[in-house]
Amino acid sequence: MKQHVFAFLFVLLAFPLKLFAQDIAYVSDKEEYRRSSLCLILLTHKDKKYAEEMERIFKEFPMPARYNEHNIVGFRCVSVRGTQTKADIDRMLQRMNIGQKLVERWFNRNESTGAMDMDLIHDRGGYGAMYADYERAKETVRGTALLRDEGVELLQSTFVLVCDMDYIDKAKRAGWAAFGMGLLSLGMQVGSAVNYSQAQSAYARGDYRTARAKESSARAWNAGSFATAGAANVVKDIGGFRVKINAYLYKLNWDDAMTQRMYSDYWVDETTADDEAATRRSSFERDARMFSLKYVGAYKATSSKTILRSWKNEDEVIKDVCYRCVAKGVKQLAKKFVVFKPRTPYYYEGSTMYSHIGTKEDVRYGQKYEIVQRAKDKQGNIKYKRVGVATAGTPWNNRDMRFDEYFDPEQKGTRFYVQNAKVDLWPNRGLQLREM
Repeated sequence: MKQHVFAFLFVLLAFPLKLFAQDIAYVSDKEEYRRSSLCLILLTHKDKKYAEEMERIFKEFPMPARYNEHNIVGFRCVSVRGTQTKADIDRMLQRMNIGQKLVERWFNRNESTGAMDMDLIHDRGGYGAMYADYERAKETVRGTALLRDEGVELLQSTFVLVCDMDYIDKAKRAGWAAFGMGLLSLGMQVGSAVNYSQAQSAYARGDYRTARAKESSARAWNAGSFATAGAANVVKDIGGFRVKINAYLYKLNWDDAMTQRMYSDYWVDETTADDEAATRRSSFERDARMFSLKYVGAYKATSSKTILRSWKNEDEVIKDVCYRCVAKGVKQLAKKFVVFKPRTPYYYEGSTMYSHIGTKEDVRYGQKYEIVQRAKDKQGNIKYKRVGVATAGTPWNNRDMRFDEYFDPEQKGTRFYVQNAKVDLWPNRGLQLREM
């Protein structure tokens, strides 16, 4: 009898545990769009035209929609002189300890106390809107392991893009345009003088109607000459504004060993004793070179022509041209280097595949995506292997959607249609979509 009672209690207790395990798996499958994190740095050439304007505008640049903003305060713009080589940029990033500063931001490190937290990792890992589930996950071995895996993946997907951007002097071309407009302006001034002379002659002979008409015409010619001269100045100053960019992409080096070092040697929170906190704080600051960057590759781009309707507003011209040039470089780098491509989890509802990406992530109807499987090598680096292909249906309109709205059960995301698969795609176990 006792055996039956114990068996019954075991089943009764095991059943909710089983449900809980399924719930944790489901939550991890239906997480937020996993953007890589990107730090933008502009190299400014103080001795070049428009350098100050480009620096001021770059500091307010919007981040490309596919990436999380991971900029470092005080390091948005770096002044340089002359042509910069990759070796120059390598030394600059190392001298400024950019790798360490990226990690400091990930862990919200307080410079004075050394205190850290996991808030940003929770947020970008999809736990921000499901904190109760995260708290429950901490109570299970698999739950904490899952969180640790997600943290490693997030830090491994941290990039630095150094933009060596320079104004292309189109003075010669713009000068010809200004010269042409100058000739037109001179012609209008001559026309004005001729009409004034004819008006005086008409007054002298008493033909007042003709005199007034010639005076009106002279004023019109004169106004036209001023307007044309102004347009010539606009053409000369901003009408030929274009930029060229050399974009250098770097990736933060991170693996399981670095994660272990963070917690064993550097981690400080409210539970850390004061003397231990001081030791760990000093160790972190001393070991700046431990946090290194790996060079991924480079891309050269030139902006398209200035938009004529923007000529009246110099700031708008510079902002538009520079942003389009940077966006072009980011897109081309993602095409060239697969490690820079964003990834996203998917989930199934019945037999239908969905993912919480859409117009904000530039999803287009019929666009192909790889289905990739995550795996770790012996060093703890996460690799991705293609196990299938899917195409996007009508994109989900999420351009203006807040983070917390991603988890509204009414928002299904974009539907995907599987073309082929080498493994069972449901239930999802660490599989993601990646644009081809």
